[in-house]
Amino acid sequence: MVYPFGVRSRALMALCLFSLATTFPNAAMASRVSPMIIDMTPTGRASVGRVELTNDADRAIAYEVQMMRGDVSLTGELALTPADEQFLVFPPQSVIEANSQQVFRIQYVGEEALDASQIYYLAIRQVPVAFDEGQNQVQVVVNYNVLVNVVPDGTNPQPAVREARYVERPKQADDAAENSADTPPADAGSENSQTVAETERGLLVDLGNDGSRYYFAGRANWTITAQTAEGEVFELKLSGREVSQHTGVGVVGPGKTRQFFIPIEQTLVTETIRLNIEL
Repeated sequence: MVYPFGVRSRALMALCLFSLATTFPNAAMASRVSPMIIDMTPTGRASVGRVELTNDADRAIAYEVQMMRGDVSLTGELALTPADEQFLVFPPQSVIEANSQQVFRIQYVGEEALDASQIYYLAIRQVPVAFDEGQNQVQVVVNYNVLVNVVPDGTNPQPAVREARYVERPKQADDAAENSADTPPADAGSENSQTVAETERGLLVDLGNDGSRYYFAGRANWTITAQTAEGEVFELKLSGREVSQHTGVGVVGPGKTRQFFIPIEQTLVTETIRLNIEL
Protein backbone atom coordinates (compact mmCIF):
# COMPACT_ATOMS: atom_id res chain seq x y z
CA MET A 1 0.00 0.00 0.00
CA VAL A 2 1.75 3.22 -1.16
CA TYR A 3 0.75 6.70 -0.03
CA PRO A 4 1.77 9.99 -1.71
CA PHE A 5 2.82 11.54 1.54
CA GLY A 6 4.86 10.57 4.10
CA VAL A 7 5.31 11.27 10.04
CA ARG A 8 5.25 13.86 14.30
CA SER A 9 5.49 11.38 16.85
CA ARG A 10 4.25 11.08 20.26
CA ALA A 11 5.13 7.63 21.41
CA LEU A 12 1.68 7.09 22.88
CA MET A 13 1.00 5.86 25.21
CA ALA A 14 2.99 4.73 28.02
CA LEU A 15 0.82 1.73 28.79
CA CYS A 16 2.46 1.58 32.27
CA LEU A 17 2.27 4.86 34.23
CA PHE A 18 4.26 5.57 37.35
CA SER A 19 3.66 8.27 39.97
CA LEU A 20 5.38 9.26 43.19
CA ALA A 21 3.73 10.27 46.44
CA THR A 22 5.35 11.18 49.72
CA THR A 23 4.77 8.88 52.65
CA PHE A 24 5.65 5.21 53.01
CA PRO A 25 8.90 3.61 54.11
CA ASN A 26 11.22 2.71 51.26
CA ALA A 27 10.38 -0.99 50.87
CA ALA A 28 11.53 -3.36 48.14
CA MET A 29 8.70 -3.04 45.63
CA ALA A 30 8.16 -4.65 42.29
CA SER A 31 5.08 -5.73 40.35
CA ARG A 32 4.39 -7.13 36.91
CA VAL A 33 1.28 -7.21 34.72
CA SER A 34 0.61 -9.70 31.94
CA PRO A 35 -0.61 -9.27 29.29
CA MET A 36 -0.49 -5.52 28.62
CA ILE A 37 -2.67 -5.77 25.49
CA ILE A 38 -5.87 -7.83 25.12
CA ASP A 39 -8.21 -8.41 22.18
CA MET A 40 -11.79 -9.36 23.03
CA THR A 41 -14.96 -9.98 21.02
CA PRO A 42 -18.37 -8.45 21.83
CA THR A 43 -19.90 -11.90 22.42
CA GLY A 44 -18.94 -15.51 23.01
CA ARG A 45 -16.07 -17.11 24.88
CA ALA A 46 -13.60 -14.46 23.71
CA SER A 47 -15.63 -11.69 25.36
CA VAL A 48 -13.86 -12.61 28.61
CA GLY A 49 -10.26 -11.65 29.33
CA ARG A 50 -7.82 -12.21 32.18
CA VAL A 51 -4.99 -10.05 33.46
CA GLU A 52 -2.46 -11.33 35.99
CA LEU A 53 -0.76 -9.00 38.43
CA THR A 54 2.30 -10.36 40.22
CA ASN A 55 3.51 -8.82 43.46
CA ASP A 56 7.25 -9.46 43.80
CA ALA A 57 7.56 -7.16 46.80
CA ASP A 58 8.29 -8.32 50.34
CA ARG A 59 4.94 -7.07 51.65
CA ALA A 60 1.25 -7.16 50.73
CA ILE A 61 0.03 -4.43 48.36
CA ALA A 62 -3.56 -3.31 47.76
CA TYR A 63 -4.85 -2.59 44.25
CA GLU A 64 -8.13 -1.43 42.75
CA VAL A 65 -9.17 -1.85 39.12
CA GLN A 66 -11.63 -0.11 36.82
CA MET A 67 -12.49 -0.28 33.13
CA MET A 68 -12.05 2.98 31.24
CA ARG A 69 -12.92 4.14 27.73
CA GLY A 70 -9.76 5.36 25.99
CA ASP A 71 -9.53 8.30 23.62
CA VAL A 72 -6.12 8.96 22.06
CA SER A 73 -5.46 12.46 20.71
CA LEU A 74 -3.63 13.35 17.51
CA THR A 75 -0.36 13.72 19.41
CA GLY A 76 -0.84 10.65 21.61
CA GLU A 77 -2.27 11.99 24.85
CA LEU A 78 -4.60 9.47 26.46
CA ALA A 79 -7.93 10.58 27.96
CA LEU A 80 -9.75 8.03 30.13
CA THR A 81 -13.42 8.04 31.12
CA PRO A 82 -15.18 5.41 33.26
CA ALA A 83 -16.79 2.56 31.32
CA ASP A 84 -18.27 0.56 34.21
CA GLU A 85 -21.52 -0.14 32.34
CA GLN A 86 -19.63 -1.86 29.51
CA PHE A 87 -17.78 -4.46 31.60
CA LEU A 88 -17.95 -6.76 34.58
CA VAL A 89 -14.67 -6.77 36.52
CA PHE A 90 -13.76 -9.24 39.28
CA PRO A 91 -12.40 -8.61 41.78
CA PRO A 92 -12.67 -4.79 41.76
CA GLN A 93 -10.18 -4.59 44.64
CA SER A 94 -7.57 -6.98 45.95
CA VAL A 95 -4.82 -7.18 48.54
CA ILE A 96 -2.03 -9.22 46.95
CA GLU A 97 0.27 -10.91 49.41
CA ALA A 98 4.04 -10.77 49.06
CA ASN A 99 5.39 -12.93 46.21
CA SER A 100 1.87 -13.79 45.04
CA GLN A 101 -0.37 -13.28 42.02
CA GLN A 102 -3.90 -12.04 41.44
CA VAL A 103 -5.91 -12.68 38.28
CA PHE A 104 -8.43 -9.99 37.34
CA ARG A 105 -11.29 -11.24 35.16
CA ILE A 106 -12.97 -8.79 32.79
CA GLN A 107 -16.06 -9.47 30.68
CA TYR A 108 -17.53 -7.21 28.01
CA VAL A 109 -21.29 -6.78 28.47
CA GLY A 110 -21.84 -3.68 26.31
CA GLU A 111 -23.36 -3.26 22.88
CA GLU A 112 -23.02 -6.40 20.77
CA ALA A 113 -23.71 -4.98 17.30
CA LEU A 114 -20.50 -2.99 16.89
CA ASP A 115 -19.51 -1.63 13.48
CA ALA A 116 -15.89 -1.02 14.49
CA SER A 117 -13.44 -2.00 17.20
CA GLN A 118 -13.49 -0.03 20.45
CA ILE A 119 -10.54 0.98 22.65
CA TYR A 120 -10.69 0.52 26.43
CA TYR A 121 -8.16 0.28 29.24
CA LEU A 122 -8.10 -1.73 32.43
CA ALA A 123 -6.75 0.80 34.93
CA ILE A 124 -4.90 -0.92 37.77
CA ARG A 125 -4.14 1.46 40.62
CA GLN A 126 -2.12 0.81 43.71
CA VAL A 127 -3.92 2.00 46.83
CA PRO A 128 -1.68 4.27 48.94
CA VAL A 129 -1.09 2.92 52.44
CA ALA A 130 -1.89 5.05 55.47
CA PHE A 131 1.06 6.04 57.64
CA ASP A 132 1.57 7.49 61.09
CA GLU A 133 1.33 11.25 61.46
CA GLY A 134 4.70 12.92 61.41
CA GLN A 135 6.38 10.42 59.13
CA ASN A 136 8.11 11.95 56.11
CA GLN A 137 9.08 9.06 53.88
CA VAL A 138 8.47 7.99 50.31
CA GLN A 139 5.83 5.69 48.89
CA VAL A 140 6.07 4.60 45.26
CA VAL A 141 2.56 4.25 43.83
CA VAL A 142 2.44 2.16 40.65
CA ASN A 143 -0.43 2.42 38.15
CA TYR A 144 -0.90 0.33 35.01
CA ASN A 145 -3.12 0.82 31.97
CA VAL A 146 -3.79 -2.45 30.12
CA LEU A 147 -5.00 -1.84 26.57
CA VAL A 148 -8.26 -3.72 25.87
CA ASN A 149 -9.58 -3.79 22.31
CA VAL A 150 -13.14 -5.01 21.73
CA VAL A 151 -13.05 -6.25 18.13
CA PRO A 152 -16.15 -7.48 16.26
CA ASP A 153 -15.82 -10.06 13.49
CA GLY A 154 -15.26 -8.85 9.94
CA THR A 155 -13.39 -5.68 10.83
CA ASN A 156 -10.13 -4.65 9.17
CA PRO A 157 -7.64 -1.80 9.51
CA GLN A 158 -6.86 0.56 6.64
CA PRO A 159 -3.86 2.87 7.17
CA ALA A 160 -4.11 6.22 5.40
CA VAL A 161 -1.51 8.99 5.34
CA ARG A 162 -3.33 12.30 5.77
CA GLU A 163 -0.31 14.54 5.50
CA ALA A 164 3.48 14.24 5.67
CA ARG A 165 6.33 16.69 5.58
CA TYR A 166 9.99 17.01 6.41
CA VAL A 167 10.49 19.32 9.41
CA GLU A 168 13.11 20.78 11.69
CA ARG A 169 11.58 21.45 15.10
CA PRO A 170 12.47 21.89 18.77
CA LYS A 171 13.31 18.52 20.28
CA GLN A 172 10.37 16.97 22.09
CA ALA A 173 10.59 16.13 25.81
CA ASP A 174 11.41 12.49 26.56
CA ASP A 175 8.73 12.31 29.25
CA ALA A 176 5.55 11.03 27.58
CA ALA A 177 3.50 13.03 30.10
CA GLU A 178 4.96 16.33 28.80
CA ASN A 179 3.48 18.11 25.79
CA SER A 180 6.00 20.93 25.46
CA ALA A 181 9.26 20.87 23.53
CA ASP A 182 12.54 20.87 25.40
CA THR A 183 13.40 24.52 24.95
CA PRO A 184 15.20 26.00 27.99
CA PRO A 185 14.10 29.57 28.82
CA ALA A 186 16.57 32.42 28.44
CA ASP A 187 18.12 34.01 31.52
CA ALA A 188 16.08 37.18 31.96
CA GLY A 189 18.73 38.66 34.26
CA SER A 190 21.45 38.84 31.61
CA GLU A 191 21.29 40.93 28.45
CA ASN A 192 24.06 38.85 26.85
CA SER A 193 22.63 35.43 27.61
CA GLN A 194 21.45 33.28 24.68
CA THR A 195 19.27 30.22 24.53
CA VAL A 196 20.15 27.56 22.00
CA ALA A 197 17.17 25.24 21.61
CA GLU A 198 18.05 21.67 20.73
CA THR A 199 16.38 20.71 17.48
CA GLU A 200 15.53 17.51 15.65
CA ARG A 201 15.04 16.87 11.95
CA GLY A 202 12.86 14.28 10.36
CA LEU A 203 9.58 13.14 8.90
CA LEU A 204 6.29 14.27 10.44
CA VAL A 205 3.26 12.20 9.41
CA ASP A 206 -0.44 12.37 10.18
CA LEU A 207 -1.34 8.69 9.97
CA GLY A 208 -5.02 7.82 9.94
CA ASN A 209 -7.19 4.72 9.90
CA ASP A 210 -10.00 4.48 7.35
CA GLY A 211 -10.82 0.92 8.40
CA SER A 212 -13.05 -0.60 11.06
CA ARG A 213 -10.34 -2.19 13.24
CA TYR A 214 -7.45 -0.65 15.19
CA TYR A 215 -3.84 -1.17 14.16
CA PHE A 216 -0.44 -0.53 15.72
CA ALA A 217 1.74 1.91 13.78
CA GLY A 218 4.65 0.73 15.92
CA ARG A 219 4.32 -2.87 14.74
CA ALA A 220 4.13 -2.15 11.02
CA ASN A 221 7.03 -2.14 8.56
CA TRP A 222 7.60 1.28 6.99
CA THR A 223 9.34 2.10 3.72
CA ILE A 224 10.05 5.79 3.11
CA THR A 225 11.24 7.05 -0.26
CA ALA A 226 11.91 10.61 -1.35
CA GLN A 227 14.32 12.96 -3.05
CA THR A 228 16.86 14.88 -0.99
CA ALA A 229 17.45 18.61 -1.27
CA GLU A 230 20.63 17.74 -3.20
CA GLY A 231 18.59 15.79 -5.75
CA GLU A 232 19.66 12.33 -4.59
CA VAL A 233 17.35 9.32 -4.20
CA PHE A 234 16.49 8.55 -0.56
CA GLU A 235 15.09 5.25 0.76
CA LEU A 236 14.66 4.12 4.35
CA LYS A 237 13.21 0.75 5.37
CA LEU A 238 12.20 0.34 9.01
CA SER A 239 11.01 -2.86 10.67
CA GLY A 240 8.18 -2.71 13.18
CA ARG A 241 10.72 -2.97 16.00
CA GLU A 242 12.65 0.02 14.63
CA VAL A 243 9.49 2.08 14.11
CA SER A 244 8.33 1.39 17.69
CA GLN A 245 11.50 2.99 19.05
CA HIS A 246 10.09 6.30 17.82
CA THR A 247 6.32 5.75 18.02
CA GLY A 248 5.83 3.34 20.90
CA VAL A 249 2.91 0.99 20.31
CA GLY A 250 1.19 3.70 18.28
CA VAL A 251 -2.37 2.45 18.43
CA VAL A 252 -4.59 4.05 15.76
CA GLY A 253 -8.30 3.46 16.26
CA PRO A 254 -10.94 3.34 13.50
CA GLY A 255 -11.67 6.80 12.15
CA LYS A 256 -8.78 8.27 14.12
CA THR A 257 -5.57 10.01 13.12
CA ARG A 258 -2.24 9.94 14.98
CA GLN A 259 0.85 12.05 14.43
CA PHE A 260 4.26 10.38 14.42
CA PHE A 261 7.83 11.59 13.98
CA ILE A 262 10.71 9.64 12.47
CA PRO A 263 14.14 11.31 12.82
CA ILE A 264 16.03 11.67 9.52
CA GLU A 265 19.17 13.75 9.09
CA GLN A 266 19.04 14.15 5.31
CA THR A 267 16.87 17.04 4.14
CA LEU A 268 13.96 15.64 2.10
CA VAL A 269 11.75 17.41 -0.42
CA THR A 270 8.25 17.07 1.05
CA GLU A 271 6.49 16.85 -2.33
CA THR A 272 8.51 13.75 -3.26
CA ILE A 273 7.88 11.74 -0.10
CA ARG A 274 6.21 8.34 -0.44
CA LEU A 275 5.35 6.07 2.49
CA ASN A 276 4.49 2.38 2.32
CA ILE A 277 2.90 0.81 5.42
CA GLU A 278 2.97 -2.99 5.68
CA LEU A 279 0.83 -4.27 8.55
